[in-house]
Amino acid sequence: MTATAHIARLSRQPSILYLLWPASKRWLVGVLNKIFSAAFYLFAMRALSAIGFMIALWLCPIHVFANLGMYLAALSLAAIVVFGRYELLIIGARDERRCATAFHLCIIFGSTVIITALVFGFTVIRPFVAPHFVILFGCALFARAWLRLGLVFATRHGRYNRAVKALLPHTIGQPLALVQLLRHGYDPLIAFMLSDIVGHLIAAACVCASEWTAFQTNSKTKAHFSDMWAMARDNFRLPTINLTAAASAFSFAVAPLFLLPAVPNGILAGTLAMLFRILDLPTALTIGSVGPILMKEVADRNGPGNRSILRGIFLLPAAIAVGVFGLISLGGFTLNSLHIIPSWHVALTVLPVVALFQASIAATSPLIDIAALTGRQKGLVALNVFSAGLAALVLLTCSSDLILAILVAGAIGFSRVIAMLTWLVGFPPPRIAALKTA
Repeated sequence: MTATAHIARLSRQPSILYLLWPASKRWLVGVLNKIFSAAFYLFAMRALSAIGFMIALWLCPIHVFANLGMYLAALSLAAIVVFGRYELLIIGARDERRCATAFHLCIIFGSTVIITALVFGFTVIRPFVAPHFVILFGCALFARAWLRLGLVFATRHGRYNRAVKALLPHTIGQPLALVQLLRHGYDPLIAFMLSDIVGHLIAAACVCASEWTAFQTNSKTKAHFSDMWAMARDNFRLPTINLTAAASAFSFAVAPLFLLPAVPNGILAGTLAMLFRILDLPTALTIGSVGPILMKEVADRNGPGNRSILRGIFLLPAAIAVGVFGLISLGGFTLNSLHIIPSWHVALTVLPVVALFQASIAATSPLIDIAALTGRQKGLVALNVFSAGLAALVLLTCSSDLILAILVAGAIGFSRVIAMLTWLVGFPPPRIAALKTA
């Protein structure tokens, strides 16, 4: 063996210091490595999307973002409901037969929800919105559901980072479609809606191609209706308790967006909507890189032996969210104090307030999915519903001073995070409470 080959072989071996570390520290290093790897690729791709978004700022009036924020909030809430949280059964399934049953259950449940949404839109909401808005909403919901299934398969099989890399065409296609639609004179709101559908369809197709084997295997595996009914019945806490927790947490996250169109100061409303849209990038990065990796780690502890959960797994989302949004707030304060971007003075002044609010969202979302896999939903659903109701009350009461209202809502959000960590870390279950996929 040559010296070069010997050095290359040694470089692939774990270091002596790494092997001497306790198993918990080696586990933490491995998890952080996966999280940072996923975050790096997600950030690189979202940066490409941000270029198109910044171009759009010059091609359409800023007040459009207030209506767009409300539309995306409603769409994202529907996307949470679309599978009734039964997609978590795919991640927690103990074998491929049960995984296929969960897959077919999701297809039936998702199809029912999308058809119901279209019927509801054409019968109840049609007097208030044009029919093409209902159709675009249904198409966007379908695209998100398809993408969600692909990412769930990637999470189950430990290929989430590979699926993230498959999203590259989406980050180029969506902003390109947006700019082209705006250049051809489309209404800005319609252009955003159409480009969102195009982008998510591209993303879903790419992730489906990346996970083609999983889609093909589960599609060809026959699933009996009796098995699907038994699985749905045994896990009825997912579309009830867990879905309520996720929906109330999301309602908390988007509550300010529903008040923006009613704000008399159009510039302030547009600025806040733009900040929420911009800070949605690090929020999505944190949730997208932390949540699936940690869910995979929890699901792996649902295998033979039922190993106990390491308490540190619950602290990671909050620690990472605080670090990310703390740096963003510090950067905004520095830019504002140096007067580098005078035209962004108002936006940079309120940036820390929106960042505090978004940090609480980024820290909470992964904990809800982890709670579903660990059987700790009951306490969390009560906490989420109470927090969402309290935040809504604050936002409505202090609507005349929306900045103060968002600040107080952010404080409520972090109080919720602290309560969750106290519940999960202070009283950890001795072992995984497995989803009933038998």
